[in-house]
Amino acid sequence: MAGDSNAAESASGGFPPFDASLFSSQIFWFWVAFGALYIVLASVVIPRIAKTLSHRRGTIEGDLKTAADQTAAAQAARLQAEKAASDARAQARQTVDAMRLINDAEAAKAEAEATAAANAKIAAAETAIAASRASAMASINESVGDLAAAIVEQVSGVKPTAKAVSAALEGVA
Repeated sequence: MAGDSNAAESASGGFPPFDASLFSSQIFWFWVAFGALYIVLASVVIPRIAKTLSHRRGTIEGDLKTAADQTAAAQAARLQAEKAASDARAQARQTVDAMRLINDAEAAKAEAEATAAANAKIAAAETAIAASRASAMASINESVGDLAAAIVEQVSGVKPTAKAVSAALEGVA
C-alpha cells in the first residue's frame, strides 16, 4: 500500500500545490477567495469597526467635554462659595462693628447718667453734711457759750450778757 501512494504521487507530478498544471486553477481560486474576503471585509467588517471607533471617539470626547464643563462649573461654584463666605464675613464684621459702636454709645450714655446721678447724690450728701456740721457747730457754740458763761459767773461772780458771750465766741471761731 505504501508503494501505491508513492506511485500515484510520481504519476501525478508530486505534491499537488507544487504541480505546475494546477497553478492557473489555484491562482484563479486564490483571487476569487481574496476578492470575496476583501468584499466582506470592505463592506461589513471595516465599516463596523469604523463605526465602533467613531462611537468610542464620540463617547470619549463627549465624556471629556462633560468632565471639562463639570470641572468649570465646580470651579465657578467654589469661587462663588468663597465670595459668598467672604461677603458674609465682611457683613458680619460690619454688623459687629455697628453693634459695638451702639453698645459703646449706650455704655457712655449710661455712664454719664450714672455719674450725673452719683454727683447729684454726692452734692446732696455734701449739703446735708454741711447742714449737719453747721447745726452741730451751732449746738457746740451754744453749749460752749453756756459753759463759758457759767465759768465766768463762777469765777467772777457776775453773769455775762448773751451779747458778750456771742461776741467772745465769734472771736474764737
